[in-house]
Amino acid sequence: MRRGAVSICRLVAGLCIVVGAALPIYAQEADTTGVQEVDVRADLLEGGEEEGERIRRLIGNVRLQQEDTRLRARRAVQYPERREILFTGDVLVIERGDTLRADTVLYNSRDKTGHARGGIRLSDGDVLIEAPSGLYFTRSKRARFSEGVTLTDRAAVLTSLAGEYLSDEKRADFYGDVVVVEDNASLRADTVTYHRETDISLARGNVFVERIDTTGQADTKRQIVRSLLFGDRAYNEDSTGYSRMEGDPLLLRIREDSTGADTDTLMMRARILESSRRDSLERLVAVDSVRILHGGLTAVADSVVYDRITAAGEDGADVQRTTAWFFGDPLAWFRDNQVSGDTLQVEGGGEDVDSLFVLGSAFAARPDSATNRIHQLRGKRIEAAFEQDSLRTLSAGPQAEAIHFRTSEDNLAEGAVHMSADRILLHFREGDIDRLEAIRDTEGVYYSEEIMPDSLSLDGFVWRPERRPVKREFLQRVEWQGRDGFQPSDAPDPLPEPMD
Repeated sequence: MRRGAVSICRLVAGLCIVVGAALPIYAQEADTTGVQEVDVRADLLEGGEEEGERIRRLIGNVRLQQEDTRLRARRAVQYPERREILFTGDVLVIERGDTLRADTVLYNSRDKTGHARGGIRLSDGDVLIEAPSGLYFTRSKRARFSEGVTLTDRAAVLTSLAGEYLSDEKRADFYGDVVVVEDNASLRADTVTYHRETDISLARGNVFVERIDTTGQADTKRQIVRSLLFGDRAYNEDSTGYSRMEGDPLLLRIREDSTGADTDTLMMRARILESSRRDSLERLVAVDSVRILHGGLTAVADSVVYDRITAAGEDGADVQRTTAWFFGDPLAWFRDNQVSGDTLQVEGGGEDVDSLFVLGSAFAARPDSATNRIHQLRGKRIEAAFEQDSLRTLSAGPQAEAIHFRTSEDNLAEGAVHMSADRILLHFREGDIDRLEAIRDTEGVYYSEEIMPDSLSLDGFVWRPERRPVKREFLQRVEWQGRDGFQPSDAPDPLPEPMD
């Protein structure tokens, strides 16, 4: 007992009671394992036995210090042989910037761990973690939770069934029905790793991301853009605005008007989707087996780069302009028309496609509605112009060629025209070819039905309707072997034991 302490000692039925009236009581453990000595203080200390084990009860203003670890509580029971102390009542643990509050904490001074239960609140000053129970490793400043956990920081709220948080590394690992909610976005996944210092997050297993953006200011022009992204593994870096989704991801973008009615839908699938944001530019890159459905336009390609630029219009409302480039054996369809070439470029304003450009080996084809013969158009370049998502003209040139099959008013075959010119235009009305126009250096041959060749086609003929994607294909899950060996069926490993 410290010198100066006012105390009364008496032996009653083997129970020793030490009362500190003015100064706190100290209960120090001998150091037999190389662990630094534990300094415990309280207003009242009672020594005794519990189920044959020697214990000490500490009551009132309980304090513990071991190295940089400090604990405070109203009461405690000390088990010297186990080197454990059970703290109860407004327990506070302080460890090099971390603070943990709980109803009870069972502290082991040998390995410096604390089992906390009841109303846990762990904070390092920037993040708050709440859980019903947890295990805290003071040496590594690591906390583990297995009965549900919620993390709140400046930008998001994360909940899951289990997880770990490492304060020094500023890293959180969460497992089981993980949900992350931000201002206008949310994420669900089987597992999520979040690096707070770099703003990098990784999600694995049944990943689902939803983002809601509002464009326009006036009520009559305001639109809601809802983006839904599904995949098996996601990477996100907030500081650079870069995101990546793998595992045959599916992107759905639904545009709603002020009444809530859908006005535009974009569907996209690929092996990998990457997106980035910088100022007014949003870029989406799709890699490997890309399939797109956007209004009346469908397309396939090896890769696609999709840019969306937002700027303020004259009335103050946001105006968006989109451009998409298709590379690697691209094919696109709008209504009955198919175009192909080395590169496709699609442009649009708002929700409508207004132009399409085919660059290199450009070829367009469409079946005749009466005879099912394939109308053909080729040139070094093809341009398609749209109005309110309806095709108005197809223009090919230079070195343009066309084959146009003719029919009578009774929809009977009447031969074909094979022509060449510097430029050839097909004009459409209500989706059908209305007239054909040839400009400069025009040459042509008319074939009647009697003399028309059995196979009449242009060089580089391409007609691949079987590759045209349909809506139900976008909603099917496709398992695949990833480039790094990752498979969607891979399950996360159990939580590893901390190495302290």
